[in-house]
Amino acid sequence: MMALLHVDAQSDSVEVRQRAVPVDDGWFLQFGADWTLQKPYGHPFSEMIQNGSSVGVDVAIGKHFTHEMGLRVKASWGNGIIDSRANWLAPFDQPGENHRKGGFLSVQGDIVFDLHNIVSGYKADRMWNTGVFLRGGGVYNFGVNKGSPLIGLGWTNAFRLSDTWGVYADVAYNGISSGFTMDPSTATGTGSGSNMYFTIDVGLTYNIGGEKHKLKDDVAKNSLSDKSFWKNWFLQFGADMTLYNPCEKNFSDVFPKGVTTGLDVALGKWFSPEIGCRGKLNLENFLFENKKLEWLPYDEEKHVSNYDGGGCVMAYFDMMLSVKHLLTGYCERERWDMYCFGRMGLGKNRSIDSLSPVVGAGIGATYRIDRRWSIYADTAYEGITSEFFEGVSWSGATGGKFNGIFDFNVGVQLDI
Repeated sequence: MMALLHVDAQSDSVEVRQRAVPVDDGWFLQFGADWTLQKPYGHPFSEMIQNGSSVGVDVAIGKHFTHEMGLRVKASWGNGIIDSRANWLAPFDQPGENHRKGGFLSVQGDIVFDLHNIVSGYKADRMWNTGVFLRGGGVYNFGVNKGSPLIGLGWTNAFRLSDTWGVYADVAYNGISSGFTMDPSTATGTGSGSNMYFTIDVGLTYNIGGEKHKLKDDVAKNSLSDKSFWKNWFLQFGADMTLYNPCEKNFSDVFPKGVTTGLDVALGKWFSPEIGCRGKLNLENFLFENKKLEWLPYDEEKHVSNYDGGGCVMAYFDMMLSVKHLLTGYCERERWDMYCFGRMGLGKNRSIDSLSPVVGAGIGATYRIDRRWSIYADTAYEGITSEFFEGVSWSGATGGKFNGIFDFNVGVQLDI
């Protein structure tokens, strides 16, 4: 792995800027086909192939930021070319209708970790690399004109044919809301169940530029044994204000009906000056109670408020891109940075025991105080399913409408 954040300065008075990964390195395209197996909540696995099977096509563009980590944006169109006549593709029990209306389309971002390169080191002539990825995005079902957040995880394999061409094979688990199926038999109620589908993808990878697509640091390294993997980790501790905006509620009333405060803790790593990731835990509405809060539901038989029921817990995984370093390069002596991030995760309303998928995006900045300590501030917007707001803004048993969450965070960062 590259010496990611080290810059050899010519002298103390000279500012040296460099890009650990040139912007035009490491790009690739993928084209393939997929087999989707849909398993709605409340329906047996044993009937999944017979009633939930469909085929589709995929296209993706991605970039390897380091030998260990990359990003891929992928679009998949299912049941649009070949009619599977599956009973579980909404509208339910109407074979052929989903295909006639256009099938379903998903767009997702995958954060890919190359396990071979992390554990065994990078080798330019390796014929097979395997890895795992985390996924966040959305899916739209043309059969019922409804969309849903999507989160998932998967296993990917890359087989090298030449410097330019390769073959990929992926398997993924995708979690969605009951709004995707739009049938009362799949409703999760308070979100205690799961609607999901498996995808199996196979296709071709085209490395843009062939030999030139490779990252410049092509020296075989094992980032675990040479300790570079353990560098550039950070901890964050902060406070936040969250604004909940359930569907069909007027945002002008969010103060005070939808505002809460909470605490955040995060652990992250920069794999290069341009790309990093962060796992974040947000504990909301448990320290200070907003007496006028109306838009967070609670179990009225057990609690007198959402605060009394324990508030909410949000678990996020953020993929972070340093906008400043991508545009201007990295300099060790600079004090501030600006980044954007994509977000995926789960939100749990503890009072009603609801667990819902969350996807979103945000921007943030850090300002370095000294060698190890910084101040950070970021803001994000997330979409979450209506199960999370059950009883406040319930959009029917199928949970097909959109609910938004704004959050604003400020705190301190410790570079480990």
